[in-house]
Amino acid sequence: LEYLHPHRVCEVVESGDAELGIVSYPKETDTLRAIPWRNEPLVLVCHPRHRLARETSIDLKAVAGESFVAFEEGLAIREAIDRALMRSHAEVNIALEFDNIETMKRAIEIDAGVSLLPEPSVRREIALGTLAKVAIEQNGRGPLVRPVGIVHRRDRSLSELARQFAGLLKA
Repeated sequence: LEYLHPHRVCEVVESGDAELGIVSYPKETDTLRAIPWRNEPLVLVCHPRHRLARETSIDLKAVAGESFVAFEEGLAIREAIDRALMRSHAEVNIALEFDNIETMKRAIEIDAGVSLLPEPSVRREIALGTLAKVAIEQNGRGPLVRPVGIVHRRDRSLSELARQFAGLLKA
């Protein structure tokens, strides 16, 4: 198993150096097939002493004016979050930008800003009390989620091991 930038995951699978990859916002292409895996709800994540940490749920408008720890530009999750913030008229102040969730969580732990992150990615820190999460209300627009899927080459059958791994993930 290897962690790579999402664009690199698809490149490595397309080149045949990996049999399958797990990516957010998976897209099918002429060479890649995407198998939906799960939708992860996005939640507001903040320092436990942040003013919003006391809330159980918020409308995205509540983050207007906040310092924001953002995903790097060009990532599909950044584009989705930017669209959601724009629809909610919640202009934030981008304080920091990162290409991975682990670094974003560390920045939020030192109170560098708030962010929208996939809830499964912050469960450990929430349990430890180093981060706080707040549910997001979408007012009739459905939940804000990050779709995650499994990509593999269209022109090759998955090995038995890869099929079992994908089946285990989907179970």
